[in-house]
Amino acid sequence: MAKKKVLLMGKAHSGKTSMRSIIFANYLARDTMRLSPTLDVEHHHVRFLGDLVLNLWDCGGQDAFYESYFERDRETIFRSVELLIYVFDIESDCPEKDFDHFAGVLEAMEENSPDARIFVLVHKMDLVAEEERELILEDRKRLIEESCLGVGVQHFQCFGTSIWDETLYKAWSEIVTNLIPNIGVLESHLSDFCRICDADEVVLFERATFLVISHAQAKRDNSDDADGGVVKGLITDDKEQQHHEEGNEDAAEVNGEAGWAENADELAAEKQGEMSTSPHSQLSSPIHDAGDDGMATPQTPGSPGGGNATHTAGNTAVVSNQVGGKASSNQITPSSTPQFDAHRFEKISNIVKQFKLSCGKAQSQFQGMDVRNSKFTAFIDAFTANTYIMVIVSSKTQVNGQEWGTGVHKAATLLNIQKARSHFEQFIPRS
Repeated sequence: MAKKKVLLMGKAHSGKTSMRSIIFANYLARDTMRLSPTLDVEHHHVRFLGDLVLNLWDCGGQDAFYESYFERDRETIFRSVELLIYVFDIESDCPEKDFDHFAGVLEAMEENSPDARIFVLVHKMDLVAEEERELILEDRKRLIEESCLGVGVQHFQCFGTSIWDETLYKAWSEIVTNLIPNIGVLESHLSDFCRICDADEVVLFERATFLVISHAQAKRDNSDDADGGVVKGLITDDKEQQHHEEGNEDAAEVNGEAGWAENADELAAEKQGEMSTSPHSQLSSPIHDAGDDGMATPQTPGSPGGGNATHTAGNTAVVSNQVGGKASSNQITPSSTPQFDAHRFEKISNIVKQFKLSCGKAQSQFQGMDVRNSKFTAFIDAFTANTYIMVIVSSKTQVNGQEWGTGVHKAATLLNIQKARSHFEQFIPRS
């Protein structure tokens, strides 16, 4: 089991404990109002992705504590640190002292943990007028860069954050992915899965925090159109990914143990057989097709004493607005295209995590959901023991009377998710 020491530092009342509680303790933003200030150092062991444990040191930000950090406890606090997260309060009434403390922390880090990665969060950005946020954030980043360079720190990342929007998830997603040892291999296999599923995008979320771990986006040219209604699948073994051979584009590939789905008709028959009860997974409850409003309704299996939780059309619409924006064509738009919201995944993290918490309060367990409109279909489902996956497929020309992302194509996507689980368990081990 890998343990990583993470320092969380910053001025008192800057919001350190609030963000930690939202990300790792399932607090809602409004619930953080009852948290009391941190005194001295609080130690928290947070499990992430099963076998990765974050040894999180939440350090109180009062002046007296900083004197202790820099003198008596200097080596204890700053040695063997894997990652430093320093939080600035954008509305601090004494920014000069904040930067003095920051410079002292950087010096101690260079002395005791020179290889640690450094992240700086400019927090409470929601308190700044929206039209001024970008300008003020850039000015603060400039001052932070000057402080870092002044003590010889060349590499750091800086984010503007707020507990009230997706920026907090964006920053912490970037932070935690730096602690995943095999992230490059995971991203490579996720890209293969995206290609095989003929999806626009595939996103992997950590199960407990719903932070974005990795994502892949399809890159295709104009010649890579839909395969005439033929469904793609997944072939894997324990050692390497097997790729399509020329001339086999008309075959749907599935895991070796399941055999071949030669065409859409055969897959439809399989859907009517073993997958007819629960296409999302063997453990999940059915996820119904869209009704007259065009939205799908997620089902959550109720526990004893509790009913099934239902996702309202209003919540579903919010999710669809964040993921949407794709043109209804076979051309996959590059990731730099302006219509993609840069924070779309983090917005979904925020929305779905709050929905998961609502399910928990109703004594139900969140399993997955479908979201569909005229432009895309998004499948969110439990994936490995420690992750959820989201597969986004844009709406395309009707094939045999069916929209892409519905009917047989929906069944193929859900089957691919099911068959890929054991393959991805190799890179995201169980706890």
